[in-house]
Amino acid sequence: MRLNVAKRLLPLLLLACAPTAPTFDGDTTPVTVLPPLPNCNTPCANASELCVPFDLAACVQGCDAERRTCLELAGLDCFAARRCYREAPTTPFLDGGYGTQVRSIAGKVTLNTSDGPWPLELEWTGEDTYVFLARSNPTTGVFEGSLRDLLTASPRNTHYFFSWLRDEAGFNAVATRWRAELQSLSQADREHWGPRVHFLVGRFDLQAGWVGAMMTSRIANQPMYLGNGLTAFAIDRRQRIREVGMLGRLTGNGVAADITMLANEVKAFEFEFARDERLAAEQGTTVLTLATNETMRETLDFDVTIPDLANFDTLEVDLALDCPAHMNANCGAWDYLSHLWLCEPATASDGGMTWSCEKELARWITPYWREGRWVTDISQQLATLSPGTKHLRYYASRQWDPREVNYIVSLSLRLSEKARGMKPVQATPLWTGGNWDQTYDGAKQPIDVMIPADAKKVELVTIITGHEGNAPTNCAEFCDHEHLFTVNGAMHRQSFPEAQTLNTCADRVTEGVVPNQHGTWYYGRGGWCPGWDVAPHVVDVTSEVMKGQRNTLTYRTQFQGNALTSHLGRIVLSSWLVVWK
Repeated sequence: MRLNVAKRLLPLLLLACAPTAPTFDGDTTPVTVLPPLPNCNTPCANASELCVPFDLAACVQGCDAERRTCLELAGLDCFAARRCYREAPTTPFLDGGYGTQVRSIAGKVTLNTSDGPWPLELEWTGEDTYVFLARSNPTTGVFEGSLRDLLTASPRNTHYFFSWLRDEAGFNAVATRWRAELQSLSQADREHWGPRVHFLVGRFDLQAGWVGAMMTSRIANQPMYLGNGLTAFAIDRRQRIREVGMLGRLTGNGVAADITMLANEVKAFEFEFARDERLAAEQGTTVLTLATNETMRETLDFDVTIPDLANFDTLEVDLALDCPAHMNANCGAWDYLSHLWLCEPATASDGGMTWSCEKELARWITPYWREGRWVTDISQQLATLSPGTKHLRYYASRQWDPREVNYIVSLSLRLSEKARGMKPVQATPLWTGGNWDQTYDGAKQPIDVMIPADAKKVELVTIITGHEGNAPTNCAEFCDHEHLFTVNGAMHRQSFPEAQTLNTCADRVTEGVVPNQHGTWYYGRGGWCPGWDVAPHVVDVTSEVMKGQRNTLTYRTQFQGNALTSHLGRIVLSSWLVVWK
């Protein structure tokens, strides 16, 4: 019995010991024995003990020979060990075309951090943003802030790199304090942010590769205005080198530093990325390009051919305002009104032909010392346009203080079909603005509008912003000016309670406000923010109109619940009643 069992087990024992098994019972066919599957348990466990955090489950799962070799080669390098189980980048690291100017593609570089070497091209995920900040005289106050507060405010796909240009001892003290703050976070936050907060070894301008070379060049060629590029920069999800803006708030004594402002840069990059992905994914969009990197001081005029609009229900305007060399220091300093107008032929004072540009299509406010791009839905203006050649004018108030500087303008109209089931076919102009004083309301007479019997939807559309600041109310830029519209007696109130609030515009970075402008950009205003588009305010009044009949609309204003008795600034208003069919 035992002999028979041994005879049956002998072939199996031989198979386990030999790469090619012997033959039995006359069978001469060789049998190949597969090598044992790789086992990552031990190298993963070793790395897990050394590196905190480390995802042991992710390391063990899907183990293969390549991962085991990767772990063995990583040795004591925790960054390398984590890369062994990380997913491939969603967007590969670009291989070439590198530069060190703003908006250039960031190249390969290995940075020496206090936790070991950190190679950008190997750590690249395609989903993260990388922000660099150095301690120097201008940023001393920023480094006095709380790392915990910064991380709480930051999108979680951020890496921060900190270094120094002046006061190495002060920087080391900050690094010690911030490491303690990291350890005080919850376990989940500590494990998330631990590998994403980096302290560079050595001075900022002496870092390896292009980073040190770029900072050395910036220090040697300092701009006349705004030296923030000497201490900070970022790399966005498109692998582009980006500027960083003002990290604080203006006071009578300069800038009160606020390290949490650094998170605004990443929030803006995320907004840009989502917008660009949306635009790239659109199909069937007709783009009418008006300007591409056109230099202007105040106005640009265009003749554009509008196609048949029957197949479109959506109109967007895409405006980018860039600065020479994409540098903050080269941008215009002030938050000025900016408009796109539809023009009509007119007779000039000398009897010749000119253009009358009074029909507003879109509005923006320029940023303080920064670039910006905005894509705004102005679909209701489809009813204002018609097929054929049209003359348009883009205007932005001339930037002259502290020196004249050009705008670099890219502007286009985007026509598309969003399956709304209807299209705007009639836009009746209503009221415009003017000086906001005791005579303002008297000039705004009731208006009757005929609504077609087959209208599907009717909208009251307004673009309202308040300007100038008169003490003690700071109207109309910084006060809640109220606008009361009626449609056949039904009241619609548009007001701006966010005016004078401390952070309303800063809180709208995730909606497209340009972050960290060099001015009081963060305060709420009466209908606008610096560095933002003024999106049309749209109210559906379909239930209040009488189709096939004339309808009466009225408009008046008030401040603090009362009619005006004095001059309180200026209201810039465009308004329409829009019919969709």
